[in-house]
Amino acid sequence: MKAILLLSAIIISLLLWSSSVQAQDGERNSPIYEELAAQGRMTTGEITDVYGVPCVEVMLDNGETIKTLVDSIPSLKKKSLMVMDRIALINKTHYLLTVNGRGNMSTDRDKLFVPLDYSIEPKILPEFLSGAANHEKYILIDLRQQYLGLYEWGELKHCFPISSGTYKRMPIKNFVVHRMDQVHNSTKYDQAPMDHALHIGLDYFIHEGIVPGYPASHGCIRLFPLHARFLFYDWAKPGIPGKIIDRG
Repeated sequence: MKAILLLSAIIISLLLWSSSVQAQDGERNSPIYEELAAQGRMTTGEITDVYGVPCVEVMLDNGETIKTLVDSIPSLKKKSLMVMDRIALINKTHYLLTVNGRGNMSTDRDKLFVPLDYSIEPKILPEFLSGAANHEKYILIDLRQQYLGLYEWGELKHCFPISSGTYKRMPIKNFVVHRMDQVHNSTKYDQAPMDHALHIGLDYFIHEGIVPGYPASHGCIRLFPLHARFLFYDWAKPGIPGKIIDRG
């Protein structure tokens, strides 16, 4: 009996391995993979699963952006806006940030994951959050993954990349949006702009700012301006509850 079970397990493993190899072979034959390879863009050519999406890692030169990358690859350029948004989402950045650029539009990230299949939605945050099921609206902030999720009656409706604090853990775990300031300046850091701000307790806010793909703030939660303004004008209101998790 043990021999039969062992043989069955081996057969299942071989079938799963064979399916995985066939899937990877199919991705390597895709126009996106071939065009990236032809331009010498890929770091290794290995296909990696990123949030459930098959991806390859590519290099960006100084002065490049996700937009310039997409514009240089014919298969990506055909549907450029959706592609740029997807690449930016899974890399926690913005498609206009420049590698080693200047000022607020700069990032030092020169390696990015590029999806090979845009029909697959990335699975970043839980699609359903039981703790939010009784709330009309609920905000989940995942510090380890650097994403913010907007939930309605427990269902994930929007997922945005963030940049959180660099040097200390957020002391707040459960919060409520206390107030919303269209224009706000820091009282601790040289009047730094923190517009479209949601106060979530103590000295902490969710506000618009630079999101370079990694933690970079003094402690608040930064969103891209477009996302912060959607949150401020179209979605949030005082009294909305939320939770901050850090599984790192």
